[in-house]
Amino acid sequence: MPSLSKSTTHSLVATASAAITVAWLSAVAPSGQHSWRPAVLADGQPDVQGDWDPEVTGTFDLTDPRAGGGRLEEIQREQKGIARIAKPSRVVDPPDGKIPYLPAAAARQRVLADHADTPVAPEHIDPQARCLAGGVPREMFHSQVRILQSAGQVVILNSQNHMFRVIPLDGRPHVGPHTKLWMGDSRGYWEGTTLVVDVTNQNAKGRLDMVGNFFSDNAHVVERFEFTDANTFNYRATIEDSGVYTRPWTIASKFVRGKRGQGEEYWEDACHEGERSADAMVIRTDAGATPAK
Repeated sequence: MPSLSKSTTHSLVATASAAITVAWLSAVAPSGQHSWRPAVLADGQPDVQGDWDPEVTGTFDLTDPRAGGGRLEEIQREQKGIARIAKPSRVVDPPDGKIPYLPAAAARQRVLADHADTPVAPEHIDPQARCLAGGVPREMFHSQVRILQSAGQVVILNSQNHMFRVIPLDGRPHVGPHTKLWMGDSRGYWEGTTLVVDVTNQNAKGRLDMVGNFFSDNAHVVERFEFTDANTFNYRATIEDSGVYTRPWTIASKFVRGKRGQGEEYWEDACHEGERSADAMVIRTDAGATPAK
């Protein structure tokens, strides 16, 4: 077989690359859902970098979202006669907007919710109140997230407590089952303009929200970041954990380009500086003791 000249080889590579790009762009709008044509990075990823805000911020209660604040803030608003506008549950499946707990898990969640503002045992305190990671998907909803991309990976930075995830796209397997991490182990791939992320190996020391919704360290989360245009993506996370729920369930939210300046430096998140509820987190464990007032 005759050898090819260097110029011919370069020409063939360029032609093949162009063909791949055309094929990728043709797949961007599966089933006619949308026709956005993003810029493409050198490794073939759609360029979705930037700062993104959830449509409704805060993680007080996944089934009863509100823009920031907890129960104490809500009581203060009620005392001032400020009505809260109800927002739909972030849970989109099941259709009733409720998390499908097994009976024992539902009982545990009720205890955690009842003591969310009045803890009498260490386990009643939301780990995020101690500046610990909320895990996936909670950190997606708390506040602004930043997406960065480099060859073969996507990086998600969270402004809350400076949590982050590095998501490889090369098909490597998850880490071993005995390794448990605060933000889990993420592996991703692109379906057109939808980033699919498979998350395992969470240590489940964090929670889903402030009122004690939770999963175990056997939870399996599949996230879908569907970018529909240059300024919007739809986020869905399906959580499966047979020891906690009767069935897999899904939460969802729309994200938009950040309202603040794109690329602003994330300042130090001094989580406990001036924290007024810190005294309630000091739980004495001797018999008959009560939490600090």
